[in-house]
Amino acid sequence: MARSAGAWEEVMKAFFGREKETKQLIGSLSSGRNVILSGTYGMGRTSLARHVARLMQGNREFSFADFSNTPDRVCRELDNRLTGETIYKKKTAPVRYKSRRRLLAATVSKGSVQRVLVLDNIAKLTAQKLNLIRYWVSESSFQFVAITETFLGEDELLALRLALLPADVMRIGRLPMKDSMEMIRARAEGRNPSLTEQELRAFALTARGYPLGIVELMSPPGAGGRSKRRAAVHGAIVDKGKSDD
Repeated sequence: MARSAGAWEEVMKAFFGREKETKQLIGSLSSGRNVILSGTYGMGRTSLARHVARLMQGNREFSFADFSNTPDRVCRELDNRLTGETIYKKKTAPVRYKSRRRLLAATVSKGSVQRVLVLDNIAKLTAQKLNLIRYWVSESSFQFVAITETFLGEDELLALRLALLPADVMRIGRLPMKDSMEMIRARAEGRNPSLTEQELRAFALTARGYPLGIVELMSPPGAGGRSKRRAAVHGAIVDKGKSDD
């Protein structure tokens, strides 16, 4: 389903840096390989996938699926997005799970643009979910970006990689200081009063390159937990001042 310019702007507003990872992901997909993105929650793995989806518009068409859901629900929601159906349309006879996954595979294979399916939130890989991936790998023209959680078992991760072969594994880590500062400056725009360079750097030191941490630290006054975050930033300022003396 195509996104509006406004929706893409919201997605990209929180994305900074990751030039190396962006090139690597584009390179893997362009060469026909699947990709597994691993890393801690909040590191921006899904944002990276959406960033690459924007850059590859015209060459690849991306769809996103929440793989924490059951395979049947994954197929139903994906079918709704690909066919443009909504819950308000006239209901017809229900389509069984295996028939729906087969129809999805056929629909994708008929497309003129290579479709990339992003499987988000892979925290547990049941036999049924693994079979769905294997079926689509063998019966459709999907390429895959699989976003795994750190607590996915080693055996499950190995099974996933084998199912997606050829596949590259990319681990997404923390942002370097330069990119953290860029993200913080962007989120601080329009503040009144504005933040000093020392305060901006204190935010960066406190967040330690954790993108979700930056979003939380820079949240508007009155947001939940704001006083604790202010105290943490203040502590970083004090410690930094001492180290400079």
